[in-house]
Amino acid sequence: MIPLKIKEHLDNYIHQEVYVQIAVIKGKEKVSTNAAINSYFNSNHFRDLSEGRPYDHFIDGLNDKCLIKLINSPMKDKETNDEVIIELQKKLKELSNDDLENTFWEIETGEFINNDQIKELKRERDQMIKSLDLKDKDNVHQVLVNFCKKYEELCIIKYPDAPLPLEILKSVN
Repeated sequence: MIPLKIKEHLDNYIHQEVYVQIAVIKGKEKVSTNAAINSYFNSNHFRDLSEGRPYDHFIDGLNDKCLIKLINSPMKDKETNDEVIIELQKKLKELSNDDLENTFWEIETGEFINNDQIKELKRERDQMIKSLDLKDKDNVHQVLVNFCKKYEELCIIKYPDAPLPLEILKSVN
């Protein structure tokens, strides 16, 4: 199972990126939120999203942080008070080389992930790609509205005074 912190981090990133792109279109074109979403379908950003690129980029980043690459790092034995580095040093010392080859460090969350969890991320990417197939534009529109809702819900918690240009939650409630 994908660690919750990693799942939330990736979802929040995708939701924010979609929200910002749609908000920019809405502001530039001076159109409704629904019209901005429909216009977003024709953007390079949507094409990349619908091809799973945010997941691919994230997974590539994880592959770059395979712990086996740090096996000979001078950081491995360096004195530190940094809790994250201490945890990383502990993993480097305790895990076998086989386990190190199957352990990846997600820097933003400090979580570790393995190849099975990366496969799960790839399955989630594939599900997202299916949900963004423009053969069913109404469904894609709803998926994007849901992404925007989730981003506004996050903003209300983290930045309660920030303006929300799409006002998706207001239009739903």
